[in-house]
Amino acid sequence: MTARVVLVRGPRAASASGGCCSGDVRPFDEGGSHHHPPADDDLGSVYRALRGALPSDVAVEIVSPSNWLWLVPELVRGGRRRGLRGPALRRSVRDGLAVESLIVDGAVLASGGLPAPRQAVAAVEAELALR
Repeated sequence: MTARVVLVRGPRAASASGGCCSGDVRPFDEGGSHHHPPADDDLGSVYRALRGALPSDVAVEIVSPSNWLWLVPELVRGGRRRGLRGPALRRSVRDGLAVESLIVDGAVLASGGLPAPRQAVAAVEAELALR
């Protein structure tokens, strides 16, 4: 099974709202609506550090906290795979929905603020080593 790292982004400027992850979206005639580079902010730095350090079979995705229709089932499935049930699962889902969260296969590594890029890479690598 491919590992999935999810970065839940924080608030963005109104001019950059759009797309699945609230990033800048390129028009269809410029390559489609989902092909955009990560922003040059804290989240973009963490994304680039993770993408550069992790193997290519590890998916690194950015999602907006407003995209709860995708995020909640992802957190529930990941939590259940990890053996979480009842209140523990509800706490994990709540923490994962917070802006600026770092999630690896349903495990919430950071909630309410992203770690620095090097710390994010170390935390994700440690979590992946436990599998």
